[in-house]
Amino acid sequence: MAPRRHHLWFVVLFVVVVSLVLGACAAPAQAPAATKAPAAAAGGDFKLGIVHPSPITDSWSGLAWAAAQRAEKELGAKIANVQVGDPAGYEKAFSDFGSQGYNVVVGHGYQYDDAAAKVAPQFPKTYYIIVNGSSVGPNLAGINTIPGYMQVMYAAGAMAGKISKTHKCAAFTLELPATKLPNQAFIAGFESIAGNKCSLVTLNDQNDVGAAKEAALQAMAEGADILSANANLAGSGVWQAVAEKGDDKVFAVGTVGNVNDQAPKNMLVSMTQDAPTSIFNAIKAVKEGTLKPGTSINLNIKNPGDLAAYPIVFNDGVDPKVLTPEMKADLQATIAKIQSGALQVPGVQ
Repeated sequence: MAPRRHHLWFVVLFVVVVSLVLGACAAPAQAPAATKAPAAAAGGDFKLGIVHPSPITDSWSGLAWAAAQRAEKELGAKIANVQVGDPAGYEKAFSDFGSQGYNVVVGHGYQYDDAAAKVAPQFPKTYYIIVNGSSVGPNLAGINTIPGYMQVMYAAGAMAGKISKTHKCAAFTLELPATKLPNQAFIAGFESIAGNKCSLVTLNDQNDVGAAKEAALQAMAEGADILSANANLAGSGVWQAVAEKGDDKVFAVGTVGNVNDQAPKNMLVSMTQDAPTSIFNAIKAVKEGTLKPGTSINLNIKNPGDLAAYPIVFNDGVDPKVLTPEMKADLQATIAKIQSGALQVPGVQ
């Protein structure tokens, strides 16, 4: 019986040794994913992340998404996006993209400026671009669309000021320079017409369409016959109020994107921004290594070519007795005066 016991122990020992050897050979394949090199470095992918404040279906956040889609098509970028409206999540969003080896991250809004400035030094191989941001660094740049947009919005306000019958308007904004400053310029243009007064209405929630609609209806009840809004998704609530209750007496000036279809008979004009082209060009420069450290891109329509960043889309659905050829020409004439320096828009150098 003893030989059998020895034989049995030998077999058991042999199986254990073989199992240990095979387990040791397989160990590298089971290494934690965190120890692997970022996909961008390993596979050579150009990875682009977008951080935006509202749904990409909103006219504002849609600008960044359009730039990302173009980068995907023309630059072969691998794109990802995250909606972050709560300031508590700003730094995490930028850190997550940096830790995942993204080549470039676009923060679509002035509100992300401080967070990006804190995070960027931690991820020197990731280039952060903030739309309407002012902070710069070795891997941090800003694209400032505000000065040029203030200039064209002033011109739109001046035109709307001549169309108004009640001499009252309301401009809806958020507590952000990127939305407030263009609205203030619009008000300055409207009030450049003698006897006109315009109210600046600050909304609390950029995504609360219902609250914005109620505020717009209240402004209309108080006599405002010209409304404008630069308030991300909430702005659509203003357009709804004008479309439903404006009849042939209340009109609107659209912002950021072409929103003429949201009030087909009442939207005088959409003062759009071609931010996607500016953002795409910056992304492309990062990939090509030509975006210099500390870059700040400032758009001003006094600079040759910068007016192209702000396409003006008049609404042919508005009664031509209201939006006359003369009114359209008046807007263009005001812009020409700004470009020439004959007219200075308050707050713009």
